[in-house]
Amino acid sequence: MFAEIGFMVGFSENINLLSFLNIVSQITFLILLKPIVKVEFKSFSGHNLTESIISFLGLSYILGYVLYLVFPLIPDFTLFFPSLLAFFITVVLCTGIPFFNKHPDNLMLWGIGTALVAEMCCSFIFEYISDHRAYIVMSHIFGAFLEILFAIYLTRIEDIASFDNDSYV
Repeated sequence: MFAEIGFMVGFSENINLLSFLNIVSQITFLILLKPIVKVEFKSFSGHNLTESIISFLGLSYILGYVLYLVFPLIPDFTLFFPSLLAFFITVVLCTGIPFFNKHPDNLMLWGIGTALVAEMCCSFIFEYISDHRAYIVMSHIFGAFLEILFAIYLTRIEDIASFDNDSYV
C-alpha cells in the first residue's frame, strides 16, 4: 500500500524509503505464507506444467522488458536491488507453491502473483515511461485485487497447509 501511495507522490524522490517499505512488505508476505511453504519433491505435480511454463515465460518477458526500460531511469540502486530481489522471490513462491500443494485454493496464489507483477509494471510505466493516469488507476485496481485475494487466502491457509496431496485426485 505504501508503494502505491509513493508512486502517486513521486517514486524517484522517495526511492530508498519506498524500497525499504517494499522489502518489509515482501518479507511479511513471505512470513505469512510460511505454513504452506514446505517443498516435498515427491509431491511435485505436473498437471499444469505446460501452461505454467508458458505463463512464467510470458510474465518473465513482460517484467524483463519493463525493467530494461526502467533501469536507466532509476536514481538510486542502494535499496532498489534488494527490494527487487524480495519481489522476485515472492512472485516465484506464489507461482511455485501450487506445484507442490494441489489444494484448489492455491489457484489464488497465481492471481496474487500475477497481480503483483501487473501492479509493479503499471506503476513503473506510470512513473518512468508514460504519465497517463490510466496506468496508476490500473495499478490501484491490481493492488486492491491482490490485497482482497491475499486476505481470502489467509483465511483458508490452515486448511491448505493441512491438505493431503496423496488423497487428492
